[in-house]
Amino acid sequence: MAQHYREPTAFARALASGLRAYGSRGGVNWKRFTRLAKLAKAAHLRNGLARVELGSDNQFIFPLGDHFWHSVFLGRKYEPPVEWLLRRASAQRYAFIDCGANMGYWPSLLCGKDFGVQSIVAVEASRSNFEYLENNAHANGDRFVPLHRAISDVSGKKVRLYGKMHFGRSLVQDWNAGARDAQFEEVETITIDDLAAKYLAGHNGPVLIKLDVEGVEVPAMNGARKTLESGALLIYEDHEKQEDSPATAHLLAMGDMEIWHLGRDNALVKIEALDRVQALKESGFDFFAYKRGSQWAKLFAEGMH
Repeated sequence: MAQHYREPTAFARALASGLRAYGSRGGVNWKRFTRLAKLAKAAHLRNGLARVELGSDNQFIFPLGDHFWHSVFLGRKYEPPVEWLLRRASAQRYAFIDCGANMGYWPSLLCGKDFGVQSIVAVEASRSNFEYLENNAHANGDRFVPLHRAISDVSGKKVRLYGKMHFGRSLVQDWNAGARDAQFEEVETITIDDLAAKYLAGHNGPVLIKLDVEGVEVPAMNGARKTLESGALLIYEDHEKQEDSPATAHLLAMGDMEIWHLGRDNALVKIEALDRVQALKESGFDFFAYKRGSQWAKLFAEGMH
């Protein structure tokens, strides 16, 4: 039986309804919308929640007035290249590992019957984010496993997670401006290989990994050697602030990885040299990679349709 979960109060639902009505009309003033969202949040003493129905059997619950989730709140696409891939993959029966799951948007979406994902593990390093993530797991019938860990190249190590906002937090101390003076918390690490061995032991099909770990992509990949070698598909960010593109450089150096980019122009581009990456990042930071010969290759060989 699903555990009890927190859901929006009647007052929060009323505030959310008014915000949606304003934000959904034509010619909306986004500065005014943001101000109204902040007022709604303040009116609920920062404890209010909002909810969106992602499908007939799944939902996503998050803080009312949180500007990070405005697009989701208004029913718009969140990270379109990632959604494009996940919808193309929906005919497969695969396991999903969400590294840096934040409050759980992607696992909440993928646990719905429209996607048919067999197993989902959602990993989040921030304690406050994890509480929302765990709440979303309960709200969706405990159809995915929430795990409070930081992804790295070694398991069982205590590390510091830096950052003030709920998004963009990193194990890299100077990842964000002013991070040296920012708050931090301690969290235990886990590798993707160890995670897969523990939580996907009974899964014999393909694996899809979403990696959103804010500057720790290379250590995370080093801790996923077995999983990548087995043919897993990796969705990762090559960050704007890293002009040398270490994540993509690392994958290219492996020698047997196929790498793709899909930008806002919906053009699917194969990456075979590092000198193309910085220009491609101007239209989006999401990249896809898998070992040559993986069963995931078919999704990309078919092109963009």
